[in-house]
Amino acid sequence: MKNFKSLYLSALLCLGLALPFAACDDDDDNTAAPAAKEVEGVYATDMTCSVMGSESVFENLTFTVTATDDASVSVVIPEFGTAPMAMPSITVSGIAVSGSDGSYTLAETTFSGSNGEKQYSGTATGMYADGELTFQFNLQYGAMPMPLICSFTAPKQ
Repeated sequence: MKNFKSLYLSALLCLGLALPFAACDDDDDNTAAPAAKEVEGVYATDMTCSVMGSESVFENLTFTVTATDDASVSVVIPEFGTAPMAMPSITVSGIAVSGSDGSYTLAETTFSGSNGEKQYSGTATGMYADGELTFQFNLQYGAMPMPLICSFTAPKQ
């Protein structure tokens, strides 16, 4: 009987020491937000565009990035320029976002549409790291013979 009590007490002691380790799992505390939610936000900056080697800077533009699901975003490019070369606001949808730990890639995406008067098309790509979005797009607008190549880098507001 003495052996049974010793064995019983040893088993209880082992169980008592093992339970706290089995019950604690801090993986649930460190769940990362989906990639698209990490990139989502408002970015304000100047944008540089070039056409056939001629460069222009458009100041104080605000770009809005919205998560459309866990792994994709849409980017609203605001209107810019002045008549007769004013560009309308364009939304690039369905941009796939991948990555983790604060470093994300916005996959190259083809877009097209119409502003009611003119057709447009292009490609867009980007990356997000250290709280900054770098975004580039090529825009073929209306009857322009060459694409407008634009880019910006901006911190999330």
